[in-house]
Amino acid sequence: MNPSSLRHAAPGAARTRTHDKSAQASTRAVLALAGVLTFALLGTAACGKKDEPRTSATASTELTAGPSASTDPSAQASASAAPQSSSTGGGSGEKPPSFPSSAKDYGLATLAAWATGSKSRLDLYANQAAVAQFMGHGKPNSQWTNLKCEAAGDGQTACDYRNAHGDDARLTMMNTQLGHPTATTDVFINRTQYATTANQYVSDFMAAWQDRNKQRMTRYANSSIANSFLGQTPPTGTQVNATQSGSTWTVEVTGLPLGSGNWTFTVNGGKLGDGNAITAAKAD
Repeated sequence: MNPSSLRHAAPGAARTRTHDKSAQASTRAVLALAGVLTFALLGTAACGKKDEPRTSATASTELTAGPSASTDPSAQASASAAPQSSSTGGGSGEKPPSFPSSAKDYGLATLAAWATGSKSRLDLYANQAAVAQFMGHGKPNSQWTNLKCEAAGDGQTACDYRNAHGDDARLTMMNTQLGHPTATTDVFINRTQYATTANQYVSDFMAAWQDRNKQRMTRYANSSIANSFLGQTPPTGTQVNATQSGSTWTVEVTGLPLGSGNWTFTVNGGKLGDGNAITAAKAD
């Protein structure tokens, strides 16, 4: 190799070293850039992690706030507006009114309305004249039984009823109005009264016997005494005489016409004005 070749080789070697430094600088620049990018990415990831709980909470809220029977406002409104069935009564406890098409059942529905003590309920079944007749007699026992129904003329039907306390009622209804409101147009009521004197109390028992009103007779005495009288024929009239011994009254009854029978009653004076004052009775 000649000297010129060696002299040319040295500059070449120098250029090679200069190239290596440039490559290293480029490598450092790339690494620095990569570091910046990595830091940026880590920062972004960190920011993303801070936001994730809020995103998750929002998603959770949206999932649990969806429509359900307990949280949907429209469902709650619908539930509160829905009519409740009565078993005693949620609310007023009254059943929706029905208007029977038969006079017998219409009369029973009218009497049931009267027994509630609610005038507005009674207004549905009777005209105002009949309502006034009902309301003048207080609130009755509600266990009514139909005795009979018959034509009453002018397109009307009259039905007789009796309840467990011996109250009697006769209702007249307009046939064309049956199945609709206010069909009951007239009322006759005979309620069981409790006299405050012994002679009147026994006279009322004898009148109930004449009417075969076992329920009323039982209210004045008891079922055993009532049954013993119902097996006999009552007189058409009576004369009574009462005497007192302490709180006990003895009432002697003479049937009319004379020869119809004679009876003696024992009355508890402390129960006069109330039920079951007659404690004993016998035929003489």
